[in-house]
Amino acid sequence: MQYIQGNNRHQSYFSTLDAQVSADNAVRLIDAFVDKLDEGQLGFSKPVLKREGRPPYAPGVLLKLYLYGYLNKVRSSRKLEKECSRNIELQWLLQCLQPNYHSIADFRKLHAQPLQAMFKLYVQFLSDAGLLGKTIIGIDGSKFKAVNSKKNNYNQKKIDKHRHFIEDKAAKYLQELDELDKEENKSASTEIQIRREKIAEGLIKLKHRTIKYDTLQEQLNNTADKQISTTDTDSRSILITKAIVAVAYNVQNAVDDKHNLIIHTEATNTNDGKALHPAARQAKENLELQKEDTLMVLADKGYHTGEQLQQCQQENMQTHIAYKEQPSVKHIATEFLSENFEYDKGTDSYRCPAGETLTSLGTWHNKKGEANETSYRFKTYRTDACKTCPLKTQCTKLPKRIIHRSEYQDAVDINNNNIKNNPEYYKRRQAIVEHPFGTIKRHFGFTHTLMKGLQKVNGEMNLIMFCYNFMRTKNIMGFDKMLAAIKNWQPDYSKIVRALKNAVIKLILKQN
Repeated sequence: MQYIQGNNRHQSYFSTLDAQVSADNAVRLIDAFVDKLDEGQLGFSKPVLKREGRPPYAPGVLLKLYLYGYLNKVRSSRKLEKECSRNIELQWLLQCLQPNYHSIADFRKLHAQPLQAMFKLYVQFLSDAGLLGKTIIGIDGSKFKAVNSKKNNYNQKKIDKHRHFIEDKAAKYLQELDELDKEENKSASTEIQIRREKIAEGLIKLKHRTIKYDTLQEQLNNTADKQISTTDTDSRSILITKAIVAVAYNVQNAVDDKHNLIIHTEATNTNDGKALHPAARQAKENLELQKEDTLMVLADKGYHTGEQLQQCQQENMQTHIAYKEQPSVKHIATEFLSENFEYDKGTDSYRCPAGETLTSLGTWHNKKGEANETSYRFKTYRTDACKTCPLKTQCTKLPKRIIHRSEYQDAVDINNNNIKNNPEYYKRRQAIVEHPFGTIKRHFGFTHTLMKGLQKVNGEMNLIMFCYNFMRTKNIMGFDKMLAAIKNWQPDYSKIVRALKNAVIKLILKQN
């Protein structure tokens, strides 16, 4: 039986690198894009020529290598080094250069801010190419595991648990020493002496562990957070889903609805509660919209915070943030839930379902949040009519029904009405903002970060989201149109440079 035969391994043939890479290979898009960049204006450091040794690699070479690696699910610097010697596409892209893993790893570690600047510049390219709708965005967060195990993350409860263990263990050692003293009075033996030495070693180890947890306690006392991490000090223990907890970063994405392209990304180490306005504001800036321009913002109920809603609405952003339905209360009839009390802004009063008016003394009270800090202010409303109201048993068990109104209630009401009156808008949220995270975690397999520290993690996350946008742009436009768009594109670095300078200033102020 005849089979298809391969070429003779000893046969010589003539070919160029360019001939071995197809004309529509995505690696040519990477090459064209990086060659279009002004690396200096993006903040990539210029190579320093030393008097001795080999000259350094140009930033563009290592940037091309990383873009190719992340687009092809290869992130490890050692694996990228190996690919340079065996991958024909990389040999074409890097012109047969083979950087070692140290040079590769250092480039990613040292250029976190330039990578963020490059992502913002690419959003400008997407805008110039007409791929952004600029009217509706979805915001969501997803957790990426940090380079820090749960074992090396501590809170007060965990430190106390270890201290109690040390105290109990030390007490047992001391009790055993007393028993050995009694046995030694009766008869001396080598076995007792060996046991004494082992107990002494154990007590020394416990002393070292005590010093360790005393140090951790001091660090915990000096931080505003209720936890510390020792391997990656910026990472935090975050709830992933239900009872599953991991030491991770919460990456916030803002996604344009036209083609599900990411317009803003930022790694944080907090929950979603205070992330809405910063993400929406930065997304609006990246879209180059003016303050008077309207932008619709969609997000899930984790972002439903009164202060954040008000800040967005004040900057002409129409919020459609899911809210939690008021839970039912056994002794309160459905029609007497607080959401059914009508508020009159003119008289600053509420009218209850029974027709009575609840008024306020105008005094603001402080609602305390985490670390005993003021979360928001609220006023209370009540009426004396509760004493004689025949419906009181359906309304409250207290002498008077009390209604609390937050200082942000107007913004909350506007948002909640937006959801009720336009449910079709919010239904689009999942398809818009969860598509990129699904692609990145399932298709690329990027569920964790390789970097330590919030700044470096931000650099890697911007690189990951850039590669998602890059791949999606190719799928939307096609190879030829995208290549032509890159070659005809005229980047505007003015805003990028200004943002880069501001970021450097903020970093210096934070360090000081």
